Amino acid sequence: MNMAVRPAASLAPDFRPGPVLRVFGMRRSGNHAILDGFLRNAPGGNAVFLNNCKKAQDPLASHRSLELRRGGAPVRVTDELNDLGATLAQAGPRPLTIVSVEDAMPGDRDLACPRPIWDSEEQVVVIYRGFLNWAASLLRKIKGNSRYGAMERARIMTNACRTYGRALELVSRPGAVHAVLYDRWIASEGYRRDTLQALGLDTRDLGLGEVQRYGGGSSFQPDARDARALATDRRAEMLADDPEFGLLLWLVAHEPDLAERIAAHFPADAERILRLAETAGLTFHLPEGVR
Repeated sequence: MNMAVRPAASLAPDFRPGPVLRVFGMRRSGNHAILDGFLRNAPGGNAVFLNNCKKAQDPLASHRSLELRRGGAPVRVTDELNDLGATLAQAGPRPLTIVSVEDAMPGDRDLACPRPIWDSEEQVVVIYRGFLNWAASLLRKIKGNSRYGAMERARIMTNACRTYGRALELVSRPGAVHAVLYDRWIASEGYRRDTLQALGLDTRDLGLGEVQRYGGGSSFQPDARDARALATDRRAEMLADDPEFGLLLWLVAHEPDLAERIAAHFPADAERILRLAETAGLTFHLPEGVR
């Protein structure tokens, strides 16, 4: 399956983007915090953000929302449905264009034989986060949806964990994608600078910005506005007594490929999996070599 359908230009034939970032990431991985940093550092300040596009579909047709910036200032989007081309033109000439895909990862064939969306330079970015805090944040988020019972939540979480494992596999390959680790992005201004420079973006604003409201904001601190106030490294501790979280950890620990990938990237998480699961009332032993 190709990452994009080439006829995208038919919806806005005059649209000529500058550099294009195709960004993949799991929900609750800090995607929007990082993407906001990209947008704030768009070369020349011009940017188009196509949010939550469908994998392998035209991003101009499948995006869930659209954000524009011109000269660094946000542009109010009012007439997208009437004339998409005119709307995109409000971002100015050659804008940085971000195509964001959530809860999916590019396949090997996609990376080996990519099909560009537009006649512009493209880079593939994968955003990821330490397993325990990511899983706790996602579970907390879906537990807030009354339509989901325990079995549906388990299905969503296990499917998400499989895709998360694919993300870890991709970022472990040298040069396969541009990997951006949310944990380091939040913690280090130097890491933010290095990441922006590696992607050819400006480095005029290295702050964390405001908490983005996409997806309802933080799962644990929904009223937070300043990203510096978020305790994003303590999400697993906040959910340590949740039996569904404990069950998920038990399942992950007995899925050898995933457990090994987590241990390779986040050894401290692999150690904490056993402790947190036991706190939730489940006793088990991690597979040999994962501790």
